[in-house]
Amino acid sequence: MKIENDELLKKLRYLSKHGKSLQERRRSQALVLSYEGYTKREIASILQVTQRSVFLWLSEFKQRGIESLKAKSGRGRKTKLNSERDKEIVKKYIEAYPNQPKKAYVLTLEEINIDISYDTFKRFLKKHYT
Repeated sequence: MKIENDELLKKLRYLSKHGKSLQERRRSQALVLSYEGYTKREIASILQVTQRSVFLWLSEFKQRGIESLKAKSGRGRKTKLNSERDKEIVKKYIEAYPNQPKKAYVLTLEEINIDISYDTFKRFLKKHYT
């Protein structure tokens, strides 16, 4: 891949070492390696990803530029317990049974009609009620 802009190349080299996420660092490193003359196969081997991933990263960069390095919003697993929707229900049972969190857990699940682990319930409590 040809990167004719020296500032862009500097930024890519910086991001390959100091990017916010592993994804951003890997993608920028792939672009730098491509600039240095490595093949897609070699880049995939170095970064321990598939050739298809490298191909997609390079083509995305051609289309969207530096913005293609960042993760798109909305990715990842969605929460089952919605803080806005379920906070009041959880609060109701925790206040009713302050010394019986497992009972509050069971009653909450029955009312909300979802399936989550007790550990997930505890993380929700910790995040919203500490």
